[in-house]
Amino acid sequence: MTIKASQRLKLVNRKFDPYLDRGGLIRLDRNEDPVGFDEDHLANFLASISPHDIAAYADSEVLVSKLASWLKVLSENIYVTAGSDAAIKNIFETYIDFGDNILIQDPCWRMYEVYSNIYGANQIKVPYSKNLEIDVSEIIKIIKSGNIKLLALANPNQPTGTIFIDSELEEILKVAAEENVIVLMDEAYHLFTKQTAIQFVESFDNLIVVRTFSKAFGLAGLRVGYCVANPSRINELMLLRPVTDANSLGLKCAVYVLDNINWIKSRIESFISGRNYIFKNLTLSGIQVFPSHGNFLLVKCNSQEDGVLAVKAIKERGYVLKPPFSFVPLENCVRIGIGPLQLMEKFWEDCAPILKKYGQRIIEK
Repeated sequence: MTIKASQRLKLVNRKFDPYLDRGGLIRLDRNEDPVGFDEDHLANFLASISPHDIAAYADSEVLVSKLASWLKVLSENIYVTAGSDAAIKNIFETYIDFGDNILIQDPCWRMYEVYSNIYGANQIKVPYSKNLEIDVSEIIKIIKSGNIKLLALANPNQPTGTIFIDSELEEILKVAAEENVIVLMDEAYHLFTKQTAIQFVESFDNLIVVRTFSKAFGLAGLRVGYCVANPSRINELMLLRPVTDANSLGLKCAVYVLDNINWIKSRIESFISGRNYIFKNLTLSGIQVFPSHGNFLLVKCNSQEDGVLAVKAIKERGYVLKPPFSFVPLENCVRIGIGPLQLMEKFWEDCAPILKKYGQRIIEK
């Protein structure tokens, strides 16, 4: 018997990074929360779990209601998913047919390429410069060509950490609406920056904002995300909804963090302080580091070999980082995930000599 996978998968190449080698290390490699809930909040949440929560199918009505109140939108504008990853795949499945063109940033989150290949889309990429700047006029020019079905914009973008400002977003959305282009606005790193496109949802029915509880809320292991869009788009997306939209503990914990939003905000403030602390110290040390609006920083190393040596030496100090990128414009950049200020002060104390040894010096202009 010969079993063959669908022809749709012939262009799909996946590489799965191991998760099991991080035990006992401080996780600064996957843009997760490296600390997690404090003891009091973890105890409070665990105390709220009942056998019913584990045994019964759950739905997202309570979370949708909480999100609607927090975001100041209608419940009909919201669709909860198993992480933003599931939301993005759902959008591709709903709107992309074989041969459609999608427009993406280059570089961007690698799953856009995976889903493009699964659903047979052609990728058109707008590159970042070596200074991590992107030409908005080029994005608009390509949209106006009339050949784009879906525009996927990450704001902030990962891995560059860059953002689009309101005026750029509004201009892009106007042109995209005129050309009937679906705009997938990936806001996975929202709250590490205030920048958002939520305010445009009411005006642009081609806009779908996608967010997650994995980053700023620190719930990466529970896989909860959501879309915010015009009710017509939400209804289309829900045609492909699984039996349940997320797991019961994830839904319950998402409600918990929204009920304790001031605690979450104070944690985020500490993370941003940690980000600013590392950025300031690297800059004062003359090391090339890129500004970031996410929970990570990119540090340029002298070479790929130096990047690998830096990650290895830092791992021996108890921290795991993302190995150096090899593609332009991020070649030789090591990514440091960010935690609260106290953790990042300790990281700098432990690892500054390594970063100063292998980091590329800032070139004086």
